[in-house]
Amino acid sequence: MDLKSFRENTLKIKTQSEFAELIGVDQSSISRWEKDPDNMPLQVIIRILDKTGASFEELTGWNKYIPMPLTVNSRWENIRVIQQVFLTYIADFLQKGKISDEYQKRYIEEMRVGIAANLVKPKLVIAGRSDTGKSMLTNALLGTDKMPAAWAPTTSIAVYVKDISDKPAFMEEDVWIFASQLGNESMWDEHRLYDESYCRSWKISAGGAELLRSFGTRQGENNARQAGCAVMFLDAPILKTCDIIDLPGIWTGMENEDNIAFSMANKADLLVYLSQARNFMGIQDIAYLKNSVSLLPVWENAGENSLNPLCNLFVVATQAHMVNNGNRVLLEEILDNGCRSLMKMLPDGYWMKRQKLSGYPYGAYTSDEMRARFFAYTVDIPEICIPFEEALREILEASPDVVAKRAKHFVWEYIQSKIKDIAEKIQEYQNLLVKREQYTALLEQVQLNWFNWTSEQQNRQKEVCALLQKAADSSIKEFNQYVTQLLDMDALIQLMEDKGVKNKKEDIVLFGSTVQSMMQQYCEELIAQNSRLFWEKVKVYLDGYLKNAVSPVISEIGSIDFNPERLFLSALSAVGSVGISDIVSAGALSNGRAISKISVASLAVGMVTSTIFGPIGITFGFLMSGVLGVAKLLGNNWKKNVCRKIIGVFQEHQIQEQLCCGMRAYWAQTRNSFMQAAAQLDREWETYVSNLHSTLQKNDAEDIRQKVGELQALSDFFGHFPL
Repeated sequence: MDLKSFRENTLKIKTQSEFAELIGVDQSSISRWEKDPDNMPLQVIIRILDKTGASFEELTGWNKYIPMPLTVNSRWENIRVIQQVFLTYIADFLQKGKISDEYQKRYIEEMRVGIAANLVKPKLVIAGRSDTGKSMLTNALLGTDKMPAAWAPTTSIAVYVKDISDKPAFMEEDVWIFASQLGNESMWDEHRLYDESYCRSWKISAGGAELLRSFGTRQGENNARQAGCAVMFLDAPILKTCDIIDLPGIWTGMENEDNIAFSMANKADLLVYLSQARNFMGIQDIAYLKNSVSLLPVWENAGENSLNPLCNLFVVATQAHMVNNGNRVLLEEILDNGCRSLMKMLPDGYWMKRQKLSGYPYGAYTSDEMRARFFAYTVDIPEICIPFEEALREILEASPDVVAKRAKHFVWEYIQSKIKDIAEKIQEYQNLLVKREQYTALLEQVQLNWFNWTSEQQNRQKEVCALLQKAADSSIKEFNQYVTQLLDMDALIQLMEDKGVKNKKEDIVLFGSTVQSMMQQYCEELIAQNSRLFWEKVKVYLDGYLKNAVSPVISEIGSIDFNPERLFLSALSAVGSVGISDIVSAGALSNGRAISKISVASLAVGMVTSTIFGPIGITFGFLMSGVLGVAKLLGNNWKKNVCRKIIGVFQEHQIQEQLCCGMRAYWAQTRNSFMQAAAQLDREWETYVSNLHSTLQKNDAEDIRQKVGELQALSDFFGHFPL
């Protein structure tokens, strides 16, 4: 160890006294250790690492073992081929110059954007508490030491690690650092990676991997500049099949870091959650995972692929060498216990929701499926890592099939919808050529009835809003009644007995968080129940369009290109805020395009409410750990004492009130979303009538025939799309 060289060259600290002040020792001690570094105490070494953010290797000059990168048989080139085939087919068609800009935007541009959005590599998110080795695991998978992984917890920003081939041309450097906030926006949007002006507006700095230590660690010299995330481009086998997101640790005590860790994990396609083997799956881990698992996309699909249940989840016990030198029997017991603890915390309805999406009959008990997703890991004993690496490699190699199927499904659904729209538009134009007088008379009638009709629709809007207010009031009233019954002392004691809670720390803490989970699940059930009523009332509202606007036109002149339900759903999905619009986006839309019936939307209620209530559940788990974190509660009345403490936590931290606020916010935003979508639908109808009136005034038969020709060409284009 060359302490002097480390001080002068690595830390750029010129004097011994300045270095001594930094680590809290006498200058004479620094002088002595620089002459004889072998006599420096271990606690001083740890303090230097903690104060400077340096790695053990940088301080000692020791080159640590870096595992070989995870090798993956990448078939991502198949995705690039599919993308090229799709985009080339579109480009060749447009080069023929037969389609107007209006029709390109209306019928093709959305498809092109949707293809790009679906044919993307999955995001592998690595999450966990501080000191679990997230950056170390990232380095191991990459076969590099680019990510800062010091003795003390360091990572303070989210780092997107992407393949070097994905780097935009305008990014000359391998690392770009982005601000945590710009105006009213929080966090740089990775979907806009190729938008140069957008990225430059968020950029704080750019350079090599050393910037991650400067901006992305708590000890970094630029940490105060409020970086939120970074993107780094590397050449590594695993990056050919996925992007890796390395997150700050949860429960760091740093609000900004916790917010990043909680929000970014929701973007995961694959989640690798780390917890130290010696303290595996504490209540904070379980509370965080309970919510994250509910938000993971469902990749397995019975009858469509052979993927294992929960194939995109990995719960990893790190630093496994610390458990009796990696004793395999003890590690298996640790994983078993951790799995059982998580299973106790998952809401009862979780598997039922997942079954609807996957088609797998998970059964009453699903511990085998969940246990298969638990692994041990340590770079010090490579053999222990093999099951995790093999499972990760398996799903990464299968991911191109998942992505390809998703993209083709989007294109197929899009084509079916557009072909129907085009057929209706062609029929409408053909009718215009022979029924001009009927159209003119009908438009006059529409304009005469406009005031009465809009008044009726406004009344229907009021009925929907009244229903939403009733849903909010009744949901909260029913929820409060449920909580009163649930937090009754006798009822809680009976629940403890039913669940077999023992007088030990783990059981007691898990039981407290289970009570919170029951509350949250009840909230979700109330929202789902009232959402079905909401959609029934929305259907009445949309039927008003069909009955009073669309149907009279169709009865007189035949098919027209105006679908109220499709346009309403599309407008609703574009609102982009928490509420019923998110349910539509998650459950019944693809890329802003309605592809399923309204009734399907309710399937996604759990996902949206997990987003609303998730932080409450995570925070409550932490509170339970602190309040009930005792080895035992002595005496015959220990159950009553436990229940009294649980009730006290609920009351002190206003958990019931927070959940009620979440429901109020949900229904308020749903009302706003509905009103915005209804207003957009009105504008769509006004535009349709105006365009029709303009076409009638022109009465240009040749122009109409040209439009019909363009539409027929589009229909042929969609009909021969290379799926």
